[in-house]
Amino acid sequence: MGQPHGPLHGRKHFYGIAARLMRQVLVEHARRHGAEKRGRGQPAVTLGQAEEVTGSPEVDILAVHEALERLATFDPQQARIVELRFFGGLSIKESAEALGVGHATVEREWGLARTWLRKELS
Repeated sequence: MGQPHGPLHGRKHFYGIAARLMRQVLVEHARRHGAEKRGRGQPAVTLGQAEEVTGSPEVDILAVHEALERLATFDPQQARIVELRFFGGLSIKESAEALGVGHATVEREWGLARTWLRKELS
């Protein structure tokens, strides 16, 4: 994947890297697909958790990526939670463990981030 190789520091580190790489793979795929179909807009990609994030079973991966970039400018933790949950498929509990924060913190931040993303993507 063109990423620097280094030692993994446990399960939390692995999940964080896996979520980031999955996001990169999906975004790159959506970009390539969009370039092949110029003038037709970006493809809608169906993901299991898309509805939980956006309120719709289909989502434009590039739009989610761009919205996450904006979210990260003012709340990096919320952006990271969305990345772990949406792209990494982690549960609230797993996300809390990966970030080293409490379950309630992830639950609260996930709810706020979902609301913000729905507004941004609508």
